[in-house]
Amino acid sequence: MPNPLDFCHTGQMTPPELVIRRAARADVDLVLSAGDLLSTPPTAEWTTDFLDRGSNLLVLALQDEVPVAMLVAVETGHLGASPDLFVYGIRVREDLRGMGIAHRLVEKAVEVAEEAGCSKVWGSMQVPDDLKQDPPPSPPEGTTTEASTFVIPIP
Repeated sequence: MPNPLDFCHTGQMTPPELVIRRAARADVDLVLSAGDLLSTPPTAEWTTDFLDRGSNLLVLALQDEVPVAMLVAVETGHLGASPDLFVYGIRVREDLRGMGIAHRLVEKAVEVAEEAGCSKVWGSMQVPDDLKQDPPPSPPEGTTTEASTFVIPIP
């Protein structure tokens, strides 16, 4: 079965050596050091509160222990149904865009969501104009795309 994320990766350059991992409470200072990735840098209080909630997810991409990208998501549920993981933010340092780093962050989010019993990972994305490419004739099986929305079912 094809990887449902393959359509996101441009593969234009060799990606740097990165560690992709879930942030923990001990990573508050590391997250705060990545404030330049966000339009509004988080506070220590917000970051601690966010990381303390088990239904929240922050995935970091680290290059030499320095954050160069992050994904922020939350579990959502409805009336006892299996929860979903909603991705509401992916940020990659500008000079590293187009190397598949966001793709790797989403792969990690899917892995975490599967372990948590989620039924899907979904969200919306905005791709900078300089990274846009012609869309594939049809998305890979099991993946739906509408405008800038993505849905990745978890088997």
